[in-house]
Amino acid sequence: MMKSNSTWIIYNFLVAFSLYWAANLLLWIPWSIDPKLGIAMMLTIAPFLWGVGVYLCLARFPGEKMLTGAAYNASILIVVAVVMDYIFFGLIRDAMQELYHPTTFYGYGFLIALPFIEMLIFTKHFARHEKETQKKDFMVIGLLGLMALLLVILFAVFNFGL
Repeated sequence: MMKSNSTWIIYNFLVAFSLYWAANLLLWIPWSIDPKLGIAMMLTIAPFLWGVGVYLCLARFPGEKMLTGAAYNASILIVVAVVMDYIFFGLIRDAMQELYHPTTFYGYGFLIALPFIEMLIFTKHFARHEKETQKKDFMVIGLLGLMALLLVILFAVFNFGL
Protein backbone atom coordinates (compact mmCIF):
# COMPACT_ATOMS: atom_id res chain seq x y z
CA MET A 1 0.00 0.00 0.00
CA MET A 2 1.12 3.52 -0.79
CA LYS A 3 0.12 6.61 1.10
CA SER A 4 1.81 9.86 0.22
CA ASN A 5 0.91 13.10 -1.46
CA SER A 6 3.30 12.51 -4.37
CA THR A 7 1.80 9.08 -5.05
CA TRP A 8 -1.68 10.57 -4.97
CA ILE A 9 -0.66 13.39 -7.33
CA ILE A 10 0.85 10.91 -9.79
CA TYR A 11 -2.35 8.86 -9.58
CA ASN A 12 -4.35 12.00 -10.43
CA PHE A 13 -2.22 12.63 -13.52
CA LEU A 14 -2.66 9.02 -14.61
CA VAL A 15 -6.43 9.11 -14.10
CA ALA A 16 -6.71 12.38 -16.05
CA PHE A 17 -4.53 11.00 -18.87
CA SER A 18 -6.52 7.77 -19.07
CA LEU A 19 -9.93 9.42 -18.96
CA TYR A 20 -8.94 11.95 -21.60
CA TRP A 21 -8.01 9.22 -24.08
CA ALA A 22 -10.91 6.93 -23.12
CA ALA A 23 -13.40 9.76 -23.70
CA ASN A 24 -11.83 10.57 -27.07
CA LEU A 25 -11.96 6.91 -28.05
CA LEU A 26 -15.67 6.67 -27.14
CA LEU A 27 -16.46 9.90 -29.00
CA TRP A 28 -14.47 9.13 -32.18
CA ILE A 29 -17.18 7.42 -34.26
CA PRO A 30 -20.09 9.68 -33.24
CA TRP A 31 -17.90 12.73 -33.93
CA SER A 32 -16.83 11.33 -37.31
CA ILE A 33 -20.49 10.84 -38.26
CA ASP A 34 -21.48 14.38 -37.31
CA PRO A 35 -19.65 16.93 -35.14
CA LYS A 36 -22.95 17.96 -33.53
CA LEU A 37 -23.57 14.36 -32.51
CA GLY A 38 -20.04 14.25 -31.11
CA ILE A 39 -20.62 17.43 -29.13
CA ALA A 40 -23.91 16.06 -27.78
CA MET A 41 -22.17 12.84 -26.73
CA MET A 42 -19.30 14.85 -25.25
CA LEU A 43 -21.78 16.75 -23.09
CA THR A 44 -23.41 13.54 -21.83
CA ILE A 45 -20.85 10.72 -21.69
CA ALA A 46 -17.67 12.67 -20.93
CA PRO A 47 -19.02 14.35 -17.75
CA PHE A 48 -19.97 10.94 -16.37
CA LEU A 49 -16.49 9.53 -17.08
CA TRP A 50 -14.75 12.55 -15.57
CA GLY A 51 -17.08 12.40 -12.56
CA VAL A 52 -16.08 8.80 -11.88
CA GLY A 53 -12.41 9.69 -12.27
CA VAL A 54 -12.62 12.66 -9.92
CA TYR A 55 -14.42 10.49 -7.38
CA LEU A 56 -11.67 7.85 -7.58
CA CYS A 57 -9.03 10.52 -7.01
CA LEU A 58 -10.77 12.35 -4.17
CA ALA A 59 -11.69 9.10 -2.42
CA ARG A 60 -7.96 8.33 -2.23
CA PHE A 61 -6.87 11.79 -1.08
CA PRO A 62 -4.39 11.21 1.77
CA GLY A 63 -4.85 14.60 3.44
CA GLU A 64 -7.41 15.89 5.85
CA LYS A 65 -8.40 19.08 4.02
CA MET A 66 -10.56 17.93 1.13
CA LEU A 67 -10.60 21.47 -0.28
CA THR A 68 -6.85 21.14 -0.87
CA GLY A 69 -7.39 17.79 -2.60
CA ALA A 70 -10.08 19.27 -4.83
CA ALA A 71 -7.82 22.21 -5.75
CA TYR A 72 -4.93 19.91 -6.65
CA ASN A 73 -7.25 17.63 -8.60
CA ALA A 74 -8.79 20.54 -10.55
CA SER A 75 -5.33 21.90 -11.37
CA ILE A 76 -4.12 18.54 -12.59
CA LEU A 77 -7.26 17.94 -14.68
CA ILE A 78 -7.00 21.26 -16.48
CA VAL A 79 -3.26 20.93 -17.15
CA VAL A 80 -3.68 17.42 -18.54
CA ALA A 81 -6.70 18.42 -20.64
CA VAL A 82 -4.94 21.41 -22.22
CA VAL A 83 -1.76 19.45 -22.96
CA MET A 84 -3.63 16.41 -24.28
CA ASP A 85 -5.87 18.63 -26.44
CA TYR A 86 -2.75 20.07 -28.03
CA ILE A 87 -1.32 16.57 -28.59
CA PHE A 88 -4.61 15.20 -29.94
CA PHE A 89 -5.70 18.09 -32.13
CA GLY A 90 -2.30 19.53 -32.98
CA LEU A 91 0.10 16.62 -33.25
CA ILE A 92 -2.03 13.54 -33.90
CA ARG A 93 -4.81 15.02 -36.06
CA ASP A 94 -3.17 18.24 -37.32
CA ALA A 95 -6.53 19.94 -36.72
CA MET A 96 -5.94 22.81 -34.28
CA GLN A 97 -8.70 24.80 -35.98
CA GLU A 98 -11.20 22.27 -34.58
CA LEU A 99 -10.07 22.71 -31.00
CA TYR A 100 -10.88 26.17 -29.74
CA HIS A 101 -14.66 26.46 -29.81
CA PRO A 102 -16.88 27.59 -26.93
CA THR A 103 -17.51 23.94 -26.00
CA THR A 104 -13.79 23.45 -25.37
CA PHE A 105 -13.75 26.29 -22.85
CA TYR A 106 -16.99 25.05 -21.25
CA GLY A 107 -15.29 21.68 -20.89
CA TYR A 108 -12.26 23.26 -19.24
CA GLY A 109 -14.52 25.14 -16.84
CA PHE A 110 -16.36 21.94 -16.05
CA LEU A 111 -13.09 20.16 -15.25
CA ILE A 112 -12.09 22.95 -12.89
CA ALA A 113 -15.47 22.98 -11.10
CA LEU A 114 -16.11 19.22 -10.93
CA PRO A 115 -13.73 18.34 -8.05
CA PHE A 116 -15.24 21.09 -5.89
CA ILE A 117 -18.78 19.97 -6.71
CA GLU A 118 -17.96 16.37 -5.84
CA MET A 119 -16.16 17.49 -2.69
CA LEU A 120 -19.34 19.23 -1.53
CA ILE A 121 -21.60 16.31 -2.46
CA PHE A 122 -19.45 13.51 -1.04
CA THR A 123 -17.61 15.20 1.86
CA LYS A 124 -19.12 12.94 4.53
CA HIS A 125 -18.56 9.84 2.41
CA PHE A 126 -14.91 10.72 1.79
CA ALA A 127 -14.35 11.34 5.51
CA ARG A 128 -15.69 7.88 6.42
CA HIS A 129 -14.14 5.85 3.61
CA GLU A 130 -10.51 6.78 3.06
CA LYS A 131 -9.03 4.42 0.49
CA GLU A 132 -5.31 4.21 -0.05
CA THR A 133 -3.83 4.19 -3.53
CA GLN A 134 -2.38 0.79 -4.33
CA LYS A 135 -0.10 -0.45 -7.11
CA LYS A 136 -2.98 -2.29 -8.80
CA ASP A 137 -4.89 1.03 -9.03
CA PHE A 138 -2.03 2.37 -11.15
CA MET A 139 -1.96 -0.73 -13.32
CA VAL A 140 -5.68 -0.79 -14.08
CA ILE A 141 -6.04 2.89 -14.90
CA GLY A 142 -2.70 2.97 -16.72
CA LEU A 143 -3.66 0.06 -18.99
CA LEU A 144 -6.98 1.73 -19.77
CA GLY A 145 -5.24 4.96 -20.76
CA LEU A 146 -2.53 3.28 -22.80
CA MET A 147 -5.02 1.12 -24.72
CA ALA A 148 -7.27 4.10 -25.40
CA LEU A 149 -4.35 6.25 -26.57
CA LEU A 150 -3.07 3.54 -28.90
CA LEU A 151 -6.53 2.98 -30.41
CA VAL A 152 -7.07 6.73 -30.92
CA ILE A 153 -3.71 6.98 -32.68
CA LEU A 154 -4.58 3.93 -34.79
CA PHE A 155 -7.94 5.47 -35.76
CA ALA A 156 -6.25 8.76 -36.63
CA VAL A 157 -3.48 7.17 -38.69
CA PHE A 158 -5.92 5.07 -40.70
CA ASN A 159 -8.49 7.90 -40.81
CA PHE A 160 -11.08 5.57 -39.34
CA GLY A 161 -14.60 6.91 -39.27
CA LEU A 162 -17.99 6.28 -40.75
